Amino acid sequence: MTVTVPKRTMDIKEFPLFLAAASEFWQRNVLPDSERVILVEAMSQDLRVTLRNLTVANALRRFVPARLVVFTGADDDWHDILWTFFESDALSAISNAYGAVDVIDIHDLVDSRIGNPDPGALHVAGQDLPVTGSGIDPDVLAEIVRATVCRVLKTPRVTDEIRAGAKYAQVQERSAEFSNVYDALFAGLDPVALITSHVDYNLWGLAVESAGRFNVPTVHVQSTGSLKAYALFPETKRGAPTFRAELTHQIADFFESYVWPNRDQLRNSAELTASRVKGTWGKPSWWRGGSISAIELQTPEDRLSVREHALARYGFDPDKPVIAVYNHAVSDALNTNVECFEDLGAWYEATADFAAKRDDVNWLFIDHPSQHLYDSTGFFDNLKDKHAGTPLVFLPSLEMSKNVMWSLVDLGVTVRGSISTELPAYGIAAIQAGWSEWSHCGFTILAEDADDYWVKLDESIESLLAGRRLVTDEQIERARLWAWFYRSGADVSTPLVQHWEMGRMEFLMVALRVAMQHIEADADPAFTAVRRMWVRKDPFLTRTDLTLSAEEFAMALGGVNEL
Repeated sequence: MTVTVPKRTMDIKEFPLFLAAASEFWQRNVLPDSERVILVEAMSQDLRVTLRNLTVANALRRFVPARLVVFTGADDDWHDILWTFFESDALSAISNAYGAVDVIDIHDLVDSRIGNPDPGALHVAGQDLPVTGSGIDPDVLAEIVRATVCRVLKTPRVTDEIRAGAKYAQVQERSAEFSNVYDALFAGLDPVALITSHVDYNLWGLAVESAGRFNVPTVHVQSTGSLKAYALFPETKRGAPTFRAELTHQIADFFESYVWPNRDQLRNSAELTASRVKGTWGKPSWWRGGSISAIELQTPEDRLSVREHALARYGFDPDKPVIAVYNHAVSDALNTNVECFEDLGAWYEATADFAAKRDDVNWLFIDHPSQHLYDSTGFFDNLKDKHAGTPLVFLPSLEMSKNVMWSLVDLGVTVRGSISTELPAYGIAAIQAGWSEWSHCGFTILAEDADDYWVKLDESIESLLAGRRLVTDEQIERARLWAWFYRSGADVSTPLVQHWEMGRMEFLMVALRVAMQHIEADADPAFTAVRRMWVRKDPFLTRTDLTLSAEEFAMALGGVNEL
């Protein structure tokens, strides 16, 4: 496959103009530096990711004096599986324009220390930081190594052969050194916060793990929408095993306390969001986006007519319900939240074996739209071959339209994929065999463990066969409220962070330069939202204060829900 590399950022005519505007703007709009720092990650090839991280960091510097220290870099493994290019010079230039006092290549630091009998201290932000050895729990490190190896090799699990191989040893050695270096940064620099775009694998996840042990807040900025971020504060931790698991509980508590009680006021907005999600305009969306994949079904009659066609097309028995099992990207961030099975592949394989023994329903197994980016083993096709000759249907997702999918499926089964937010919003029940951001918000059927998963799957099949409804009106409303919350309530519109769909080149730079040169910073939504999140220790940014009284809340929404 030929990879087309975009025009280099440094060569874009608008880039130096943007940098000059950013430098002047941030000098005037943050507090003076202090001895404390904010650690900011810049390890994505897409400059929009780094811009978002830096904006959140500088929004903190509006009310918390601190210096910016940025860590960047990439390595061969991530070039091979994810990045098509990496512009360290551009990321450094952006970081400096946003006020960084130091930009360090964390990958070079790690590589320079491996095999070096006397690597010495780290020199960061004018300080020499001793590296004394990591305090990480060996079991935690081993789990992060396992997840990283699976992702790097694009394989569902670490076999004995892989564990004995050179790549495993390399990842294990580099992971230990990543942890050592991150511990040195957190111990020596007294960080106010860690701002990162990812919380998984060794290069990002070990920074998050160090932040947790040093009681430093972590802000996880999202690569979607306008400005979205999750946050975990030491004061709010409950002892859950991972960053994501901590957030799952906190998100559910907030949803139950402030979103669900306002459902009457939010109903019109939630319905509008549900309508827009039909075209998957923006994440989260399990399906590919845009009008070409929009759901055009409007009535039960529409659904029935398409369903009859789909049942015949795939050879399903028209007298039996259809259960769709959605394959997650099998090497994606294994066990970064709570899961019922050892790995994502094990769940999918076990479910296929179960389905092969249950011919009282139709079974449809669907791969992930980005399967090729996460699997080099032929996992899905191998499973299809294993069950050849059975009534089970295995289908690449890109071969099925969304209209056909939504007309056909009576029950969806997944682990943590966003398909479990879409299906209930349109009246289709979804079982989850693992936790997600939304899994405790009350609109999916959530399994507690593997035994409970089989019980819930059996119970759901029996209900389908008996003609009992699997999803309630309340679950539908909750799912639609979640869609509103994710795409609107927790998405902050600000000219300082253009919507993701703006792209990463000239248009983005012009828009940001105009915002910085011509729009006053007072009460900018990014600044207001970051400060509200920080002061209240909320688990995410919010577009408006969702804890307001009913009257104030209605005013903040602008009145559309009163129509």
